[in-house]
Amino acid sequence: TPVHPVARSRPNTDAAAGSRVEHMAESMLQDKITRMLERRTAPLILELDLTEGLAEQPPADPVSAFLTMRRPRLADVLDGLRRARADDRVKALVVKVGGRPIGLARLQELRAAITDFAASGKTTVAWAETFGEMSHGNLPYYLATAFGKIYLQPSGDLGLTGISLRQLFFRGALDKLGLDVQVVKRHEYKNAPDRLTEHGFTGPAREAMAALVTSLTGQLAQAVAQRLQIGTEQARALIDRGPFMASEALDAGLVDALGYRDEVYTDVRQGGGPGAFLLYLGRYPRMPAPAAVAPKPPHPADN
Repeated sequence: TPVHPVARSRPNTDAAAGSRVEHMAESMLQDKITRMLERRTAPLILELDLTEGLAEQPPADPVSAFLTMRRPRLADVLDGLRRARADDRVKALVVKVGGRPIGLARLQELRAAITDFAASGKTTVAWAETFGEMSHGNLPYYLATAFGKIYLQPSGDLGLTGISLRQLFFRGALDKLGLDVQVVKRHEYKNAPDRLTEHGFTGPAREAMAALVTSLTGQLAQAVAQRLQIGTEQARALIDRGPFMASEALDAGLVDALGYRDEVYTDVRQGGGPGAFLLYLGRYPRMPAPAAVAPKPPHPADN
């Protein structure tokens, strides 16, 4: 006699699996909403990387946009700092300096904005792998003096060597090519065409250049003096001792600590408070502030 298998009832595994998937989706959505709410209300640490320099104008073509896509725009940085200065969520600013040179005028404008930001009582930290790497690091360090704390990588150095300016003259090359440049100059200090008409500095041009060097050196010495709370002459003597190895810069008080990137950010996070989020300064202006909850209007029946 053939034996027939006994049919057994089993639970609806498909329904159970679907329920688990639905529960997981709801949990993931809830976690995402929670994180979004935390980001809107949690403390913020703004960060900025200046190693690629600063762009002054928006790119005019796709090629320029590609070449400058990692370069923050000066106007966006200044606007972000201005808004962050009055934002209670923003607790700190950490900036990596050095790398591609930034023009003096843009650097002065940025330094003034960072000084205003720091005046609001927020933490400001500058860090660099090196200030100049055995070359001129005057301008990056001049910017760093606006920050409350300066970090330097232990393997780096501080190329604080004073200010020097150079001028290229092309008159000799033009003579070899048989070319002559004719310009009209009203006064002896109008020396812009000199690079095409002269073989070297004229007396008035050298005088003007020396005056500019003296002014820039004075600004650098004053920045160092204010940060170290010493006299201007002492600051000038300190600049004359440069360049400095990292340990020498620390001993001289020119930097506050030696550390690598992870150590810098650990310190900044501690100052930002628990739950602080890192946010690139370039994204900060586009981040909406938490909306105020409007009071619920009274129901007509309550009147």
